[in-house]
Amino acid sequence: MKKTLGSRHLGGSVELKEGTGQLTAMCACGDFLEMYKADKTFRVKTPESIDPDETNPNCPWIASPVSDVGSSSPIVARVLLQGRQILESAALEVNVDKEAVVMKLHACKECLVVCENVSRIVVGHIERIINEINAKGVPVGGAGRVLNPFPQVPNLEADCGIFLVQANRAIKLICELPSLFLPIKKLDTNFDHLSKTLDKPIGSNTPLTVFVKSNAAAVCHLVNLRNFHEHPRELKTVIENFLFLPEGKVQVPTWYVSDQAPMPIKEEMPIFTQFIVQLAEVMLIHLVMQTISKKWPFIVIQVPDSEVDPAVPIRYRLSLDLSKLSIK
Repeated sequence: MKKTLGSRHLGGSVELKEGTGQLTAMCACGDFLEMYKADKTFRVKTPESIDPDETNPNCPWIASPVSDVGSSSPIVARVLLQGRQILESAALEVNVDKEAVVMKLHACKECLVVCENVSRIVVGHIERIINEINAKGVPVGGAGRVLNPFPQVPNLEADCGIFLVQANRAIKLICELPSLFLPIKKLDTNFDHLSKTLDKPIGSNTPLTVFVKSNAAAVCHLVNLRNFHEHPRELKTVIENFLFLPEGKVQVPTWYVSDQAPMPIKEEMPIFTQFIVQLAEVMLIHLVMQTISKKWPFIVIQVPDSEVDPAVPIRYRLSLDLSKLSIK
């Protein structure tokens, strides 16, 4: 039976009006294409991905703005776009499903965008309240005996929960990357155990295994905050809003596992987000360099600060060391 040709088979173009300036980058992610301006992300689906059986000869393209975060975000640039560029530049000795790797990086990027958005909201509230207290003090009523209203960050516990869940998901996705490059029989999503999983296929002293070991404690701190928040047992995650202390001082919001010291949320949320971005990019680089072809002198180059493109602030590139190439 001959298929009827319709508008789905005609050429076309997509005009993306939202956001600022021109398109800065694109990334194919499975059955959709993400397109970026510096401050906006768009998702485009073709008729083939929407209707692969061609039941509708006039099936349209779909283009949707999906995020107010674009390629100028270090999360988008360094987790996804940089990772894809490194994969595309690499000649690997093993068969790696590069599309599957990109999808893991994309999912990690999505989690971290949520973390950054939540962090921005929470930190903004905390800074506003601190500035008000520094400027005006705490409102006092009831003949000077009642602090009313005592300032509080709205929805603090709920927002911290969202942050911790998304951060934990990002870490699990990073833990899944080695199984796409190395002969690992059991998928290990526990970063604390990952170094033992890597010992057998590549050894305990390789740069990748050492990297995992050196970051395990920091990851464990973050994961414990999430675990004991969702599943409190003898230990639990404590999230405290602004507190008035007996000595008359005001304590900024903190979080901690009940057997540890309180840590300020205002400082830790942005640090955690940045830390996971670095964890994702360096994990991928180590995996690529662990499996890259030894026939070519591949090296990783850090882009000088003066050459970083603010529209797509990629930090690392994979290149050939021209000084080690020999022409016969």
